[in-house]
Amino acid sequence: MSFLYFDCFSGVSGDMIISALLNCGASFDYLNTSLSNLPIAATVSQQQKVLQGINCTSFEVHSKEAPLRHLPDIEKIIADSNLSPIIKSQSISVFKRLAIAESTVHGISHEHIHFHEIGAVDTIIDIVGTFLCLDSLGIDEVYTSPLPWSSGFIDISHGRYPLPAPAAALLLSGFPCVFSDAAFELVTPTGAALITAIASPWTATRSFVPSQIAYGAGTYIRKDKVPNLLRVVKADFVSPELTAETVAVLETEVDDVNPEVFTHLHHLFTSHPSVLDYFTTPVQMKKNRPGMLITLLTRPDASALLAHRLMLETGSLGVRQRLQNRYTVPRSESQVQTPWGTVRIKLAYFTPDVIRIKPEFDDIQAIAVQHKLPIYEVYKTVSSLTANFTFLPETKNP
Repeated sequence: MSFLYFDCFSGVSGDMIISALLNCGASFDYLNTSLSNLPIAATVSQQQKVLQGINCTSFEVHSKEAPLRHLPDIEKIIADSNLSPIIKSQSISVFKRLAIAESTVHGISHEHIHFHEIGAVDTIIDIVGTFLCLDSLGIDEVYTSPLPWSSGFIDISHGRYPLPAPAAALLLSGFPCVFSDAAFELVTPTGAALITAIASPWTATRSFVPSQIAYGAGTYIRKDKVPNLLRVVKADFVSPELTAETVAVLETEVDDVNPEVFTHLHHLFTSHPSVLDYFTTPVQMKKNRPGMLITLLTRPDASALLAHRLMLETGSLGVRQRLQNRYTVPRSESQVQTPWGTVRIKLAYFTPDVIRIKPEFDDIQAIAVQHKLPIYEVYKTVSSLTANFTFLPETKNP
């Protein structure tokens, strides 16, 4: 399963998020066309650049518009657009969080908070554009590193305040942060509202495989030689439950065995503790004779004995062997109580959150025969009983 990880080593802002997502492969044409649905006088552009030796993307908003807008005005702009309902809902939700943080800081109603100067246009595009880029990438799962808590001060319309800015500091409440010596704004209020809305703090211990590394450029030139970049990693989780092992594959073809013998072979090998699987395949042999390919999947240490047994039972003069690698998920067995008694169930653990539960067919069949019921109805009933099944099974080797 693919996910995105935001590495906010140099902070985060709205334009940095969009820049990084564009560098990661989000469609600029889709972004630009969708933003044109908003009734605001603004255009956007992207540029590929090299910042301190790193190839990255920068995103800019161009506008001379500077109206005084309140939250209801911005909500109407988004709601009246042709954007999808989910993009509208996500964008308005972030604006509300941003407005509530500002109103809490200033002690006024969030409906009366105004997004002043050209920043109002930037903020609309940064917030809506972020969700458009995520939609373009088809990503639902997003994580972030701890966010830097800057030192120093920032001058705002109300005076000089310590960093992070008051609204940004409030939006970071409850989110993992790390102190930074950088004496300038690393996390903007818009950046804080967005990253805490779209991403979860990275707490996973599972391994992952990065498939793409992307960089979005900010507008500052840092004096501490740290590039003002936001790094985003696209990756796939590697399920830690997968187990790699070596198995032996035994094969032989026969064309002169009485068909009745195959019933005996099936019982003999499927009940053998070292046989992982047994199956037969119809084949056309030399001299155009119909025959049967017999295949055993076994533990390597038992392959010689099983090959010898296979030759004794079939009269075959030789058995091929090859070693193969396979991946398996852990599995276990448990039981569930049904109206007809206990039924065994098999559990396969694909991930900690994805567990497949399957009733044992032999038990289902026995119930159907004993109670003269359609097997489908028995299977349906037992499967419904496993939907809310809780268990602490002991994992067995597959």
